[in-house]
Amino acid sequence: MKFKIINTKKLICVLLSGFIIISMTGCSKTDSSLNNSYNQGNEAETESKEDNLGNSQNNDVIIDSKENNQNNSSSEIENNNTKNSTVNYSNKDKTAIQTFNNLNDEIDNILKNENVENAKDKAKGTFITIVDFIFYDSEINGVTFDELTDSGKQKVLEIANKIDTKIENKFPNYKDTISDTAKEAFNKASELIKKGSYNLSEFSKEKLGEDNYNAIINAKDEFIDYTKQAIDIIGDVGSSVFESGKEYIKNWYENLKK
Repeated sequence: MKFKIINTKKLICVLLSGFIIISMTGCSKTDSSLNNSYNQGNEAETESKEDNLGNSQNNDVIIDSKENNQNNSSSEIENNNTKNSTVNYSNKDKTAIQTFNNLNDEIDNILKNENVENAKDKAKGTFITIVDFIFYDSEINGVTFDELTDSGKQKVLEIANKIDTKIENKFPNYKDTISDTAKEAFNKASELIKKGSYNLSEFSKEKLGEDNYNAIINAKDEFIDYTKQAIDIIGDVGSSVFESGKEYIKNWYENLKK
């Protein structure tokens, strides 16, 4: 009987020990599952925060992009407004500009349709008349260059440069054949017209120089046939300087420099 009792107690102890071990193992697994679940929850929350932060940054980029687009649109509108802004020309500006536009069209017609000699002579006369108007205070259709506003002067210089360039392309160095004594003066006048067509501040009459002024005046008799043809093209042209003597031009130039 003692033997049986001892074995029974041992059996009970073994069973109890097994139960305790199983319970502890179960708790350990449960704790591990809970920890894993907790860690996964934290990781999910972290990822969610990072996603939200990323989305927030993306939104900032989108907002910045929209703001940049709005700024670009504003700049484009301002540029378009500047391009589309209307220059207020005076009545005398409009007269001179229309005359030069007509002259530009007429030169196109002459260079395309007339024989070489006639076209060259008319082209020379046209340039002489342009120089007379811009530098020598002559009138075209009752208007002088000095009477124009800065905007009007700029526009006239632009058209004059177009005319000179067209003639030069058709007859290279044509100004050299107008007059041997005044060719440098005409080339200087052409240079000043071109500079003034891009920037009015680069243009002034006195930059032609006294020697060049006098060279053109001294050669004026050589221009008679040319200018007659130009008058037929342009219309009403009058020159107080070309029709005056050397002493007049000297005094006139001195007054111009003041």
